[in-house]
Amino acid sequence: MKDQVEVFFHSQQPYTHVEEDDLKNYPSRIQFPNDRFDPKKAVQLYNQYHEQYVCADESGLDGIMTNEHHAAYWNMKPSANLDAAVIAKITKRVKIAILGNILPINDPIRMAEEIAMLDLYSNGRLISGFVRGSPTETLQAGLDPSENRERFEESHDLIIKAWTTPGPFRYEGKHFHYRNVNPWVLPIQKPHPPIWFPGGSSPESLNWAATHQYTYINLGAILDLTLDLKRMYIETAREVGFTPGPEHFGYQLRCFCADTDETAQEIGRNFMWTVDHRLRGPREHNDPPGYQSRAASVLMKRRPGSSARGRAMTYEELQDINTVVVGSPETVTRKLRNLVEALDPGYLILIGIDGPIPHKHMLRSLELLGTEVIPALHEVKLQPYE
Repeated sequence: MKDQVEVFFHSQQPYTHVEEDDLKNYPSRIQFPNDRFDPKKAVQLYNQYHEQYVCADESGLDGIMTNEHHAAYWNMKPSANLDAAVIAKITKRVKIAILGNILPINDPIRMAEEIAMLDLYSNGRLISGFVRGSPTETLQAGLDPSENRERFEESHDLIIKAWTTPGPFRYEGKHFHYRNVNPWVLPIQKPHPPIWFPGGSSPESLNWAATHQYTYINLGAILDLTLDLKRMYIETAREVGFTPGPEHFGYQLRCFCADTDETAQEIGRNFMWTVDHRLRGPREHNDPPGYQSRAASVLMKRRPGSSARGRAMTYEELQDINTVVVGSPETVTRKLRNLVEALDPGYLILIGIDGPIPHKHMLRSLELLGTEVIPALHEVKLQPYE
């Protein structure tokens, strides 16, 4: 059983040159025109984000997580695999978690090949996260939202088969068809890299992860909902015949650390950058019919960022429920320690960049996290799941 938490750094890599006034006339993120994108400014931002990866590695964080979004000014990573390739070559020791490749909109054989390359590039440091993607990603790809889950599951099954079944073989499925599957490049980790699966509130996603004995990462739900989801995972795991532990559960939140609480509070407000705009839009963009079940929709209302709650939560309210943690090393350690003791997660994913946080302050945050906060969290002994 895993006996101590591992802490990962995550950068949304936002294009921070967008202002609130730029967005006011556009009801949805996919309608915000890309003529506002300046490649020269993006070059500078990418270089800063890569420097932060190096700092995370050298400062003592356990891992770095990356993800994929499309038509998103707040996330300049349309390819998680390209970002993971950069991480693999500029870092030496951290684990690299992709959370993840959006399977319904990508070619599964290409995914199997690229992830295998990344596992080799990193010499087995890779964690392969698979995601369904948001409804917006499905819309951007021109796909039927009601087919998202079945496309995800079929793609997953084919990727696993490509990694574990000697080729060549033919594959004929409902959504994917290949006359010859024979990827030459295979992962160094056997039978394949560890697989993570994230979720916000969907019971179907959680049960799918438990059925496959995959690590489930909850994406910033309030504590009581997260505990409910953890119990659901444990119950499903036992029904299918395995005993889960902390290595099967993780939690993601926003976190920033500075030398003083006052400095951290001031800079941490950047987490609220354009937050009201990101999920704005018509229902067919954010919750189209067929994308999720009624049970998932009910649980979604309990999430901090849900429009169904009536209003967005304030910066202070988000801190009260610890989905945003900012402060000095002492404050951050205390809050994260309480969270670890309450959840016993094998993994904490800390979103450190999700707005215009100045580069020098982000580097200092990573240094403080790596040298002062994480060693204290490693001292917390995780408990078996009952």
